[in-house]
Amino acid sequence: MRRLLATIGVAAGLSAGAAGCQSFIGVEDAQQHLPRLNGNYVVAIARERPSDPTTVDIIRMQGTATLDVDNRSLSLAMSILGFNGTNVLTETSLAGIDFADDSDELDYLINISVPAGALNPSPAPMPADLTINVNVRFIAEADYAFCAKPLGPGDMVPSLGSILVEDFNPLPASTDDDCDDPLRD
Repeated sequence: MRRLLATIGVAAGLSAGAAGCQSFIGVEDAQQHLPRLNGNYVVAIARERPSDPTTVDIIRMQGTATLDVDNRSLSLAMSILGFNGTNVLTETSLAGIDFADDSDELDYLINISVPAGALNPSPAPMPADLTINVNVRFIAEADYAFCAKPLGPGDMVPSLGSILVEDFNPLPASTDDDCDDPLRD
């Protein structure tokens, strides 16, 4: 009987140890994941145009992501690019992207002004189209990138995607405007 109880005790200890190890690896992954976000990026935001929801705008930006490792706070200094090219129209920033200690995602309000030249001229943008003010889930992806996806179930936009680049000359021809992290749905 003692041998049976000892065997059960060892099995329970192994089971608890394995569960603790899995939890630890998950936390460790979240802790180590964020520092990789420092660098230069091309970022694209896809959103339905407020004045015409059948039009989806893709706003391209280039800039630098900086992470304050101690506070787990990501800041983006971005230049908004013209609709048909690489010319810089204006500068903007996203700051206060503060990740919790045990997470690589958070809910975040994107609030930026968009110059008309960054939008498809057909149909002509209206004043309501020149602002993005929307809540999203901001995510540090597994592939040295970050993204944001809509909070509504089944929604495709608004979304934000990024591509890490060494420098901005030349810019990648394609953009990533969604969350395509292979570790998430």
